[in-house]
Amino acid sequence: MRIGIDARLLGERITGITRYLINVLHYLPQFDSKNKYSLFSYDKTKFDNKFYEHHIVQQTKLPRQLSEHLWLNFSLPNLLTEKNIDLFFTPYILVPIKKSLHKNVIVIHDVMTKACPQFFTSYYKKYMDFIVPLSIKRSDSIITISESSRQDILKYYNVSPEKVCYMYLWTDEKYKPINFSEEEREFWINKYNLPSKFILFIGAIEERKNIRGILKISDILFSRGIDMKFLLIGKRSLGFKQLYEEIKKRSERVIYINYVEEEDIPIIYNLSTLFLFPSYYEGFGLPPLEAMKCGVPVLSSKNSSLTEVIGDGGLLFDANDYESFAESIISLLNDKVFYNMMRDKAIKQAKKFTPEVQMPKLIDLFNSYTR
Repeated sequence: MRIGIDARLLGERITGITRYLINVLHYLPQFDSKNKYSLFSYDKTKFDNKFYEHHIVQQTKLPRQLSEHLWLNFSLPNLLTEKNIDLFFTPYILVPIKKSLHKNVIVIHDVMTKACPQFFTSYYKKYMDFIVPLSIKRSDSIITISESSRQDILKYYNVSPEKVCYMYLWTDEKYKPINFSEEEREFWINKYNLPSKFILFIGAIEERKNIRGILKISDILFSRGIDMKFLLIGKRSLGFKQLYEEIKKRSERVIYINYVEEEDIPIIYNLSTLFLFPSYYEGFGLPPLEAMKCGVPVLSSKNSSLTEVIGDGGLLFDANDYESFAESIISLLNDKVFYNMMRDKAIKQAKKFTPEVQMPKLIDLFNSYTR
């Protein structure tokens, strides 16, 4: 069977969806020796040219959204026919409007605009209300990334349960505990101008991630004389301007970094003391899993998919229970036995999420459409 993959996100700034695509493309050659794969991307990718056939998508001077719409709905259908593609797989939800003989498998990572609409603009919600049902209708199978997200899709959209399956994410093998020498630690701290000890958050700087909650937790610790810095790493998103004003008011103890080189992120996890993630909603929650795999104790909200992913590998609280977050942070900082216990639990929980478990599920789904 010939499978075409929309790989246009490659080469752009890494997001959760891009990381999902990278992981799938990295492991497909190890798990599938039967099917033939074609990548549709803007440039040649770093992935094995002997395994993947590359088709370069020509970029135009038209506005990006218009250019992508024209390619998806006019150029791509002809390419799929020309290349005898049996199945089109996209890590996002967009598929050609025109239905043809090929099958469509899409990934819906979450339904945030439905589950927490207060964090999105009216325009974006209307756009998703239009595009998601259309893509669901045109798809033959829908993959999502947690049972929580699967239940949300069934709750908010008119779709048959048999059409939706979940396959967990996993982390790259570079996420692991690292024992630094003093010289190495000093090098990395100097590279990013980091404090010697800090509580880490990685994710978009937006209201949905409960950044205000992180700031309130830092206020509680400060009021109790706890000298602990907070490091926030992530792209600017909806509501950033107002959030950044609040961050700047706490500049002596809250540090914001817009960008860290992708290969350095496991280093940052390993330099951190704790990982804090009080998000209001997640389709999966990859940063807590990355932190756990690096052996960093995790404190997270207990909602959406986070209870599935973190389980007993971290400490879970109501997203707005700032006092409990603060109390547990203090306990972890003061009790070495408790800290090491949570570190061990984190590593054990992270081992449940591997490509060896998830990739065969994806390939079995592809193969279910063999003509």
